[in-house]
Amino acid sequence: MIDALIEKVWSNPALRVALDALESNWLTGALKLDGTSAKPIQCADACRYVEAAGVLACSDRADQRLAAYRMATYVYELFRGQLDGLESSVRAVLTRLGNFPSLITAPDINAALPNGPWVIAEEELSRRLANQVMIAGKPLALTDFQKTLWGSLAAGNSLAVSAPTSTGKSFILQNFVSQKLSTEPSFAACYVVPTRALISQVHADLSATISAAGLDVDVVTVPLEEGEALPSKAVYVLTQERLQLLLKNHPTKEMDFLVIDEAHSVQDGDRGIILQSTIDELLIRKPTLQLLFASPSVSNLEIFGEMTGRLDLKPQSSEQAAVSQNFIDMEVTSATRGELNVYARSADLRRYIGTARIGQHLASRVECLVHVAHRFGAEKQSIVFADGQADAEKLAFQIADLRSAAQEQQDSAALNELAELAKEAVHPKYLMALTVKNGVAFHYGNIPTILRTAVEHAFVSGDLQYLVCTSTLLAGVNLPARNLFLCQPSRNKGTPLDSVDFWNLAGRAGRLKREFQGNIYMINYAKWPVQPLSGPRLTKITPAIQLAIENRSNELESVIRNDQPSVSSSDAGLETIFVRLLADFKLGRIGGTLDRAEVRTPTALRNKLEAALSIADKSVNLPAEILNASPTISAYRQQRLFDVFNGLISKGGEAEAAAKKLLLAHPREQGGFDSYVAALSICHGTILERPGTLKQNRFSRSCCLNGCREFR
Repeated sequence: MIDALIEKVWSNPALRVALDALESNWLTGALKLDGTSAKPIQCADACRYVEAAGVLACSDRADQRLAAYRMATYVYELFRGQLDGLESSVRAVLTRLGNFPSLITAPDINAALPNGPWVIAEEELSRRLANQVMIAGKPLALTDFQKTLWGSLAAGNSLAVSAPTSTGKSFILQNFVSQKLSTEPSFAACYVVPTRALISQVHADLSATISAAGLDVDVVTVPLEEGEALPSKAVYVLTQERLQLLLKNHPTKEMDFLVIDEAHSVQDGDRGIILQSTIDELLIRKPTLQLLFASPSVSNLEIFGEMTGRLDLKPQSSEQAAVSQNFIDMEVTSATRGELNVYARSADLRRYIGTARIGQHLASRVECLVHVAHRFGAEKQSIVFADGQADAEKLAFQIADLRSAAQEQQDSAALNELAELAKEAVHPKYLMALTVKNGVAFHYGNIPTILRTAVEHAFVSGDLQYLVCTSTLLAGVNLPARNLFLCQPSRNKGTPLDSVDFWNLAGRAGRLKREFQGNIYMINYAKWPVQPLSGPRLTKITPAIQLAIENRSNELESVIRNDQPSVSSSDAGLETIFVRLLADFKLGRIGGTLDRAEVRTPTALRNKLEAALSIADKSVNLPAEILNASPTISAYRQQRLFDVFNGLISKGGEAEAAAKKLLLAHPREQGGFDSYVAALSICHGTILERPGTLKQNRFSRSCCLNGCREFR
């Protein structure tokens, strides 16, 4: 019966009219537009809309559930205090959606349970009990997605999860680790993240979760040296490079639970190969390792089971976020008078909402972002997307200048401390020391870690009103805001933002437990070189090793055979794959590696690769563990460097004394600088095969342009 009722409501043309009317009225009020096409909604109609939302909330379909959420929350924010029983009705809709965390967004909704009919209260209590788990000794009601994720993890399943940014994956993962540590003291978990910025954030969140559970457990973020004792109770939060060093230094270390955050990065060249190699190594050490691959944007989740050989890995996906987003097209109609038409956007159409008059020049992209963000982002926290570091600083400075002129920022001890930290961490005239006093900061990769972390904390705590970010925000740093402002967004030096990255970024708009809606302001969307709203939200990924074997086999074979000693920077990733394949060949693992790369039968391609590796194995006599220690440097180059060292030692008389001369001195020791110059000279001549001059060696900042991270 309920299915028939849902279909009757969903197929009624009046439903679309109602959703459009609610959105138009909500946007008109939230944006304080000067002119609007929105027609007022009558109270009787609002009541019917909430009733329709209550029916659609019982559906299993993501689009129908989203419509229920939007209708109920729009009506609540438009008619709050005007309709008797509204809070109880909206609470019932959120409960049927299983969105229990959203109940605390509004205090009157959170307190409305006793005010509704007993039958609705009974329904909620039953629904809540089904979604409730014990975390840190306290009962907590989760969303449907979170409850399913928790149940799968608790059952010991390995998972591949794809869900929007705001679904609460991290909350569940961190509390699951904490719960396991409280019941299994020897439990070893590792959380692999792609950037140092995410290390800081996950470290802080995990530490807080573990502390709240009353546990004494270390959260380790650096690879401990060889011979250094590992903590008896620890959770490791590392990039793949740091994890690789940890495994090298501690060859018997095993993990019980491995989380790979932003798991789609297995397709990212050198770093993707290193990530897959560390996962494979941990699975060799403990084949029953529980895995969790997490990403906001993967369509072929089964690939993670294939690449690891773990076909027991279960996919779990969700398209429904815990908050909804409004996509707002701000079309400049007069650049000199600062006038805009405001439209509600979807993938295939736009609907006129009203007009806004800013009264400032909007001739350039920077002017548009600065003035639109200042006008529409002043009351709630906002993220402004910048194209690069210089652009981020320029936008932040101009927004801060407008706020200063309007005296919009009160004197804040927290922001004064942040300004002083900016001066100490960079230099006294660093621009951020000025902008943060007006509630504006910028965020990009090259900011010192201590300052970037402080900026993130200040934004999460609400001390900062604006954060101007580059594409580093796409790497998973969880900094949600009410508003997101974009104008012709791009990444990587002018490459337009594709649809998958756009949807990932859009997930930052809207903060669970703080508001029901998030706003994405798209300035002059029709002029963007790419129209991401109409593109896919998910992407099909191919691990870097598989991609090279399938699509670049001839080039890979050439690298393995050393037919092209001077590999271009664009082909440097093939050298990393070569190191991985040769090491596996030496260890007798090459068959499994090629199987997992979907080269499953002894075809001509497989035979050619194995024949080339057999020849390379005879030319490179370094053991696999040495090759794997420098995975981004060709095995031939590593062998050449070893031969040079061998030659220098044999020419130097006593081997031990000659070997000691090759060791780098401490920077403060006498002759320390000269020892680095000598090392760079050897590296230039052997690794790069470009012997540098004395001047180049004395002033070089990098000895290797092909990904030699060990020498950076």
